[in-house]
Amino acid sequence: MMNQVLKKVYTISQKGESPRVWLQSLVLEAAGIAEGDPLYINIDEENEEITVQNHSLDDAGHLVHASGRLNKTSNKRRPLLDSAKKEYASIISIKQKVEVCVYRKGLKSRIVIRPLHFKLMENCTQMTPKDDRIKILSVGAGCGIGSGALIDTKYFTAVQEIELEDDSAEVLKHNYPNSFLFNGDIRDCHEVAKSDIALVTLPCNQFSTLGNGDGSVIENLVLAAFKIIKSSQSKIVFFENVPAFFTDPSWHLLKDLLKDDYPYFAEKNIEAWDFKSIATRNRTYVVAFKEFDMFTNFQFPAPPKGRRKKLKNFLDGKHVVHEWKSIETWMTNFEDRDSSWRDRNLDKTFVDGECQQINCLPKRYRGQSASSSYVLSEDKKSWRFLSENEIRRILDVPSWFEFCDHTPVTRRIEMLGQSVSCQVIKAIGNNIATTFLRQAYKKTNDAARVLKEKVEQAVSITTNGQLELLL
Repeated sequence: MMNQVLKKVYTISQKGESPRVWLQSLVLEAAGIAEGDPLYINIDEENEEITVQNHSLDDAGHLVHASGRLNKTSNKRRPLLDSAKKEYASIISIKQKVEVCVYRKGLKSRIVIRPLHFKLMENCTQMTPKDDRIKILSVGAGCGIGSGALIDTKYFTAVQEIELEDDSAEVLKHNYPNSFLFNGDIRDCHEVAKSDIALVTLPCNQFSTLGNGDGSVIENLVLAAFKIIKSSQSKIVFFENVPAFFTDPSWHLLKDLLKDDYPYFAEKNIEAWDFKSIATRNRTYVVAFKEFDMFTNFQFPAPPKGRRKKLKNFLDGKHVVHEWKSIETWMTNFEDRDSSWRDRNLDKTFVDGECQQINCLPKRYRGQSASSSYVLSEDKKSWRFLSENEIRRILDVPSWFEFCDHTPVTRRIEMLGQSVSCQVIKAIGNNIATTFLRQAYKKTNDAARVLKEKVEQAVSITTNGQLELLL
């Protein structure tokens, strides 16, 4: 039996007058298909499916070969499938949403394209492979750094990620190849992996002071998030977001929907700088529990003690070449802006190696903003951006976590800026793992006590002083 490794939802376009099956690199690579590989396409009208396989079908199928195109970032060719046939119209329609499901076992793979199956009032929970570690479902996964921070504690394993952006989904599949990935709008996600903990990081642009204030997107996602969390059957739900998110009516609606299944909530505002991060990142963390015992066993971590590092501890070695820019030019451009920009504090905008605190690293870090921090040259005449590796060190991103070769540097920086402070996530993750461990020990001890009581009740002393087992 093949395992489902990916589901992608997209809208059918057209080529000429025919519906177009357009499978991008993420789908084919998840199926282990390379450019030039033979592919067998079959139209199954009875089950309303179009099937693409890399091995021959029992019944007649249309033979094509995977095409490809050059990725300009990696300079490598990546596979594609672009097929349009009038016969597809019996299954899919132009401008209709479809789900593309990728199944794989060993060298064999199957891609199934069918109209989107979604039922708002029903839950669909998938069983996951046996693993004694704590299973993570990540909702609004980004590129997966939050899951990576938990996995880096060695207590957690990934079973599913849900992410809208295609390039972030590619990074997720690269780092978590055995986890089930849903790539699409979370409102279209129906199949959810059974998990122990749901890590939920919903979009925060509406609330963040560094966001673009693009309206109340979150209101449309609350019902979907609730349905996904409920389907996951998680014992704990772990929320991370900007503080304003947790004061919005949308959050209170989500909390109200969850309260029957998760009646116990712990909440704390944490500044990443207090946890030895050199970059500030003020976030609120909420952990919701199904069981009272787990709730009482959990506590948020206390800030660690010890010596604080300086920026120079995170910088690249002198052998690394960077692009430096003029301070004078930056200041001229800054002063030409309106007064609201000119009045901004520049104390942490240009920092040297001795600095112990820098501004939060946002998604748009590669833009030039007074609210970001940049490295100052020794002669104080030039500045530069922090490099990708420097940002990774500052955020404490796991060393094993990788971006795809074809992910542009600008997008890598944006993904890092949209991620989390791994110092804080790891600290909270350790305490969550401790809670699971205590709960497991409690259940073991309770079972042993019940067994002992049954044995004692089944034994009596006869009139001659001998023990007798009562059956």
